[in-house]
Amino acid sequence: MSGCSQGFFKKWADREVFGIIGKKAQFVPGAEDDTLLSVTPPQPVNLDVLIKNSETADFLGERAFIEKGARVISLADALDFAVHRNRTYLGRKEIVYLSALTLTGTRQQFSPIVGADGGAAYTDTQVKTGVNNLVRSNTLTADGGAGVDYLMKTGTRLAIGLTTDFTRFFTGGLRNVSDSQASVVLSQPLLRGAGVLAASEPLRQDERDVLYTIRDFTQYRKEFAVSITTQYLRTLQAREAARNRYVANRAAAASIIREGALAEANLRTQSSLKQIQQGQLTYERNWITAVRNYEEQLDDLKIALGLPVTERIILSNTELKRLEVVEPKEDLDTVMDTALITRLDLFNQRDRLADTRRRVKIAHQQTLPTLNALAGYQIGTPNNNEGLELNPRVRRYTGGVDVDLNLNTKPERNALRVSQLDEQLAQRQLDLAEEQLRSTIRTDWRGLAVARKQYDLAQKGLELAQKRLEIETALMEEGQGTARDIVESQDRLITARDLVVSTLIDHVIARLQLWSDMGVLYIEKDGSWVDVLNKEKPKGES
Repeated sequence: MSGCSQGFFKKWADREVFGIIGKKAQFVPGAEDDTLLSVTPPQPVNLDVLIKNSETADFLGERAFIEKGARVISLADALDFAVHRNRTYLGRKEIVYLSALTLTGTRQQFSPIVGADGGAAYTDTQVKTGVNNLVRSNTLTADGGAGVDYLMKTGTRLAIGLTTDFTRFFTGGLRNVSDSQASVVLSQPLLRGAGVLAASEPLRQDERDVLYTIRDFTQYRKEFAVSITTQYLRTLQAREAARNRYVANRAAAASIIREGALAEANLRTQSSLKQIQQGQLTYERNWITAVRNYEEQLDDLKIALGLPVTERIILSNTELKRLEVVEPKEDLDTVMDTALITRLDLFNQRDRLADTRRRVKIAHQQTLPTLNALAGYQIGTPNNNEGLELNPRVRRYTGGVDVDLNLNTKPERNALRVSQLDEQLAQRQLDLAEEQLRSTIRTDWRGLAVARKQYDLAQKGLELAQKRLEIETALMEEGQGTARDIVESQDRLITARDLVVSTLIDHVIARLQLWSDMGVLYIEKDGSWVDVLNKEKPKGES
């Protein structure tokens, strides 16, 4: 009449599922922590645990209010929020949970399953046999049964059952009648479907699928960390770009004031003054666009972190200062060999190839005739029994075989060929995955080398741009320079400043991407965000 509460079923399922995940995660490098042992939705965010920004960002102009009283989020904080609130990340965790949940159902199919049922009916019958003669009878009929069904990994099926039918007559002078039976039935395949290989394949595959999903998620964590780090640093880069354009706009405005005074004294031409004014308008437009771009990237980052876009946050500027150029100590061949050994998705590809080879053997076995051995034992109820009474003397033995010569083997033949082609496909997919990984590592390696050269060139370019602007300013003050040279040198300085920041970020991201593609990102300890992935303790939950 009443069932268990939803909370009971949730705790029951979680206990079994997390037990499976916890045991299998021990065999996956980087998944040994308790990251996958919870799929509880996060609570409403509370940023009061973070430091409040007390500085005023003049370079944001009239949009400076977006950072007024904002909470400062470091890179470690950003990753902490992301691994607990990013919607895609949480969905990937639930995929692992669902895979283990499916396994619990498959495991039950290979364990004793208890069942029970029954029913009762009351019947009132009236029969008119004469003018004033009415015969009335009342009958209560009940039946019930209980049983156990056990499918073993060898293909053996054992069924134990107890059934009873009971009828009680309240009128009519009849006796009560009951019929009960207890039975045991055993079935064992001898050819087709026999043995652990074929019989337990569904269980074996679901067990392996859980391991595959854990590996996939662990590899995804590394890619996710690089993605969030990239988005965080690119947002900082957009903020610096807005600052650079604000500085250029202010410098141009100061030049206009100075050149305007010289023009009034007839020391500068009006054409020169107008040229600087046109340049200043360009700087102002670029500054306004840069501020808008920064706000948009900041909103996108909030969504990636699982934070409301209305929350006021500011990224920690110290993260840019902490960036450094780090070169890998290994050579390309070592890096490539490491990737082929440690990449978890390649482990899955190799294991899936083994799955297809196993299914080829099973498909070949399915071409055999069906030959099942059957055995049964049943105890019944004596005649004229009025209650639930099982008498061993009323027994029956059964034994025999169930045979199907399987003369039409074309469906099985086709299934065998499909499994053989699946094996060939899996082998090609593994070869392709390995080649693609080699190509990816080579691309990452070249990208890291180029990023280092670009950074070195950007630093040299910044030094030259600063010196050129100093020279052009001095010449302008002496009346020897031109407005065009001033505007151009300021443009070059803005570009050089942007390049230094962007190329440094490019190198850091290229290094992280290389580690991620190598499959060793989780063992590096050069950033706080690695600690976040190892611990993943919630931050900012109210």
